[in-house]
Amino acid sequence: MQSTAVSFDGASLSLSLITEKVDVPPVGGLIARVTMAGICGTDAHRLVGDVPKEDAPISFGHEAVGVVAELGVGRVTDWHGQNLAVGDRITWFPPAAGCGHCQNCLDDFFLLCEEETWPYPSSRPNPAGFQQYATLSARVPVYKVPNDIPDEAYVAFGCALPTAVNGMDVLGQILPAQTVLVQGCGPVGLASIALATLASPAQLIVIGAPAKRLEWATRLGATTALDITTTTQAERAERVRELTDGRGADVVIEAAGQPAAFTEGIELLARRGRYLISGLFSGSRTVEVNPVLINNRSLHIMGNLGGKRGNLGNAVALASRLQRRFAIADLVTDRFELAEIATAIRSSGIGLSTKTVVVP
Repeated sequence: MQSTAVSFDGASLSLSLITEKVDVPPVGGLIARVTMAGICGTDAHRLVGDVPKEDAPISFGHEAVGVVAELGVGRVTDWHGQNLAVGDRITWFPPAAGCGHCQNCLDDFFLLCEEETWPYPSSRPNPAGFQQYATLSARVPVYKVPNDIPDEAYVAFGCALPTAVNGMDVLGQILPAQTVLVQGCGPVGLASIALATLASPAQLIVIGAPAKRLEWATRLGATTALDITTTTQAERAERVRELTDGRGADVVIEAAGQPAAFTEGIELLARRGRYLISGLFSGSRTVEVNPVLINNRSLHIMGNLGGKRGNLGNAVALASRLQRRFAIADLVTDRFELAEIATAIRSSGIGLSTKTVVVP
């Protein structure tokens, strides 16, 4: 069969539509008809050259939901052991395929694979989401999704949800008496807020913009929302001190994707506080760091690049739970056709929508 796909040329930072022949599915793999793909912040950064460029044109899009079109020889279940058949609804995670044998893959950190790189060249069948049909090898994590949960619920947070799930794993326990502060209210920030809410902290503060995303933050459980467009850094620091009796936040989660957030965030931490970096995936800007502050306050600073593949399945199950509790499918506000991919990515990149998706 023929499939229309998006191809990105890093040399010219240009997008084009190409026609690919979709062959038989690989042994142990499958072919999926893509029904919806989410736009990630990384996609917007890619379009302006903020991420490393590949030598050849690539296919991309890593937040996808679809339907099994054809099963490869030997493929009978998803990664949870549920039986798979043609017509079943699924979601999958293209960047988490990995090589399977480097040390990071053996430790379950497939996103840090040393050999298999994402995204893939558009010259060969691949699992990218910005195309009509995706070819998934046996190594691509695939999960069956229930028919009563809409596609939008699985792309509302997209890759941000497994990122947030892994972030909570990295952070460790959040206690009921603690204050959690989240910087940023894009998908990673909102997903982190939803998960923090499930931990029932004493206070959950969010710093971000625009107003409609702050409204969602409150809907998901934030107890205080500070708009960065109407407050200064000094005013935000004062407000956090007021809310915490001068201590600061016990946990700060960076989900803003801006280096300046790091400088502000560590100043908002209480002594022995924990700081998780979840949003800084790309870019070349740097900030000054005061190591004396980190040492004298005994601060703990952790990075979180997606993390363990085992957390992907947890995120899929959690998306269903969050849909039933918060109706997260409503986060999807803008839908575009595949031919409108450039407009879709740019619209998402400048924050015009809460969540933008492509419907191939």
